[in-house]
Amino acid sequence: MTKLKKYNSYQEIEEKYRFDLEDILNGKSYEKLEDEYFKLFDKIIEIKDSKYESLQNYQNYLKLANQMQILSNKISNYLSNTLNTNIVDTEINKKIAVFESRAAEYTKRNGSESNRIAKNRKLIEKWLDEPALKNVRKDLIAILENLDHKLDDSVETFINATANGDPNPEEIFSILTDSEIDFGYAISKKGTKHKITEATRISLLKSADESIRKSTYFNYPNAFVVHKQSLAKLLYQHIKEISVQALYRKYPSSLDSILSADHVDKKLLEVIYNSVQENMPIFRRYFQAKSRFYKAKFNKKMQKWDAAVDLVKIKSNYSIEDAQKILSEITKVMPGEYHDIVTQAIKERWVDYINVPSKRSGAYSIGESYGLNKIYILMNFDGTLNSVNTLCHEMGHSMHSYFSNKTQPIERSQYPIFLAEIASIFNELLLNDYLITNAKSDKEKFYLINESINDFIGTVLRQTQWSNFEFELYEAIDKNLPVNTYEAIEEIYVNNAKKYSFKSASEKIGNPLNVYSVMVPHFYYYFYVYKYALGYIVANVFFQKYKTEGKVALENYLNKFLSAGDKNWPTEILKEAGVDIYSKDIYNKAFKILNEKVSYYIQLGKKIFKK
Repeated sequence: MTKLKKYNSYQEIEEKYRFDLEDILNGKSYEKLEDEYFKLFDKIIEIKDSKYESLQNYQNYLKLANQMQILSNKISNYLSNTLNTNIVDTEINKKIAVFESRAAEYTKRNGSESNRIAKNRKLIEKWLDEPALKNVRKDLIAILENLDHKLDDSVETFINATANGDPNPEEIFSILTDSEIDFGYAISKKGTKHKITEATRISLLKSADESIRKSTYFNYPNAFVVHKQSLAKLLYQHIKEISVQALYRKYPSSLDSILSADHVDKKLLEVIYNSVQENMPIFRRYFQAKSRFYKAKFNKKMQKWDAAVDLVKIKSNYSIEDAQKILSEITKVMPGEYHDIVTQAIKERWVDYINVPSKRSGAYSIGESYGLNKIYILMNFDGTLNSVNTLCHEMGHSMHSYFSNKTQPIERSQYPIFLAEIASIFNELLLNDYLITNAKSDKEKFYLINESINDFIGTVLRQTQWSNFEFELYEAIDKNLPVNTYEAIEEIYVNNAKKYSFKSASEKIGNPLNVYSVMVPHFYYYFYVYKYALGYIVANVFFQKYKTEGKVALENYLNKFLSAGDKNWPTEILKEAGVDIYSKDIYNKAFKILNEKVSYYIQLGKKIFKK
């Protein structure tokens, strides 16, 4: 059994387990990088008006803007990655504050670009078909569309100049939940205390000691319940700001303003919500079977704090090296240089693995990576299969960025969040398929199928449920309904949860778990958790194509999806790659796969738990 070494501080961690951020600086000091950035910003400001005097001037501006974007990518990567290894580090927080303050002053000097665009609208419309501007044509079209929602010049100037003073709900939420909330302890039957953290919570919920599971199950949400009114106000104010601006800019609703950025509409949300609700019987069949198998295994009824308990035991402890080897193995099927770049990423320290106090929780693959040699991944490796899954997931993001950066020009390299989860989930499916194929027993297959089903539940069912809740909350705030308290938000959450519950009668006001209505981090980043569900559905379709068509499907996936970046609107990129997200067909295919997995899970369970 692999036992992970404990570290008390980031400095104690071996270099091989930390990402190499010095590569960003390339021998320069951070201060030198920042100075170069602001010198370019000065040049941008000098030509802020004259760039529209001729096509050549505008082309020169674009070259400067691209150079500035690469420097911006390096600065944001260096600052944010450094911060996330210790979010309360005073030195890096000071650097960020200084940079943001300086950038705000420059932005104020630059004035409102939307005003300049409005002034030069007819000229820009004439330029749309110029070959020299093909890389920015999509951006120009979007800008022109947004002019319909532009405010008076003086108002836009004010908004632009004062943006740095706006509250940042995401930042406040992160500090509160990652650093200041104390989850207390899980207490064993013998009275032993086990500290609950984001890193230990899942393992505690899997404990063989029911007392540990039960106390973890309740103490974790109860830590947020103490702050429920503060979090409710924070979430309300975040959405209220979006709503006020959207409605004042004459969008039909705040959600219309957000969805328009991806050229999709509420019909897509209806398709997703309806598809999941229509297929709830599949989820309920799984839950009922799991409850039967739990009773057969432990001779007692499964309680809500028992849901994470493993019904069979297989190898569940992995070293970081184990995870790296598995990642390497699953990506060998990929065409082109995919596998070689994964190998390079492992060797060249793209990944920061170890959890320590005050490190950001969760995991990510960093964005804004064009111009960087490494596309950084942060995670909190805990030795479980879930951490192996996380490494494969985040590497999917990084490889998506790698191929988009390599294939597309800088202006079109940054794929939108709308498409972001597909590549990462595709890698999860590769992992699950590899593990099941190499499983040596029915118990191991049962365990892995269960993990895959739970991934579907967590990504499709739960994210859809949360998105539907967000939808209702945004709509209520648009209508100026009194939903500025935890109790009001909780009511919307519970009514929505009944549509997605294994047992709708169990969804009641007052349940501590209703605090998820204000504690899900992504609620504070704008409306987009539905994209996780959609990404999982689309990834399943791509994966099914691979299993039925082989190499040709993988080449299509790499060339038409991973390499597409932001060259077109998301729906068009997916259509070109063979997936129509407005068609019920793709959802039916994904749920057909899920239904087959549940049937296999039941078949294996009946063999294993014969009594």
